[in-house]
Amino acid sequence: MRLAAAALLVLCSAVLGLCQATDSRDESEQTNEITSVKRRVLLRRNVWVSEYRFTSEEKRLLEPSSFDQRSAAAILQLPETGLVRLYPWSRRRMLISVGDLADGRGPDFNAHACIYSFSKERHGSGLNGYVDPRLGWAELKLGEGKFFTGFTGESLGVIVSLGDVPLEIVTPASDGVIGLTNITPPADNLEATVLSHRNRAGFEMEKFKYGSALPVIANTTYVLRSTSNRRADLLIGFRVVREDPEGSVTIVWRKLKTYPKPTWKSREE
Repeated sequence: MRLAAAALLVLCSAVLGLCQATDSRDESEQTNEITSVKRRVLLRRNVWVSEYRFTSEEKRLLEPSSFDQRSAAAILQLPETGLVRLYPWSRRRMLISVGDLADGRGPDFNAHACIYSFSKERHGSGLNGYVDPRLGWAELKLGEGKFFTGFTGESLGVIVSLGDVPLEIVTPASDGVIGLTNITPPADNLEATVLSHRNRAGFEMEKFKYGSALPVIANTTYVLRSTSNRRADLLIGFRVVREDPEGSVTIVWRKLKTYPKPTWKSREE
């Protein structure tokens, strides 16, 4: 009887040990699987992105007024200049208003009409194809009564307001602009993160205020420096020539300097 009980105890211990080993192996396999999934999520960033196509009615909404075109005619004769109308950012809506229907704008219009790429000289993020949707080619965004820059992935942006200064006389060596001209692109993601936090918080230098966002003020000239990893590095001057009641803003812009394409180590490298 005692031998049978002992044999039964040994058998139960063996089964229990086998179950524990199986559970341990299952937990280990589950952990490895979760780690593998997380790694694939980090690595698989590219998705198919179709660039937004404005309809003919929406293109008419983006056209600056004839008055603004005549007013900016002199500066538009200079090389690498343009006149752009931006609409304030808004979330995509399932339903559109009667006013939107009358204007001919779709629910995605404002999400793309609020962004402009000086690199590609058109509205929207400038992305099309199998790409990382975070890495856009746009340098300026309008929303909440402010101009934003450095809002795409792996990009740094700083804006400075020069006040009521003619855009024609602004150069990379102008007061307030030289602080942007002297910016050195980061060497790695850590340095880029530090600079991004500084830009978002804003800072002062030689009596000028810099930041990644500044309020929209009529008849004011701004300069921005946009540095995007592996994409572009630009110094752009622009001036607000009109603010409309519905929130759209018309700016005339001028490319002041193009820097070599920056390259720094990203987080995944």
